[in-house]
Amino acid sequence: MSATKLSMIIATLIGIPLYFILTPNDFLLYFGVPAIIIVNIIRIVDTINEEKYKLN
Repeated sequence: MSATKLSMIIATLIGIPLYFILTPNDFLLYFGVPAIIIVNIIRIVDTINEEKYKLN
């Protein structure tokens, strides 16, 4: 399983309980934005690694 899929699964599993615990503004501030940034960074790194291995 790629790191991108794994990070999205983990973010979803953590986010569902937090969605019901936190207020909507707190959820977006403390979980939503950081989760989006982290998943996108992992996706970028994964893409760079795939391109690196395709060249070799």
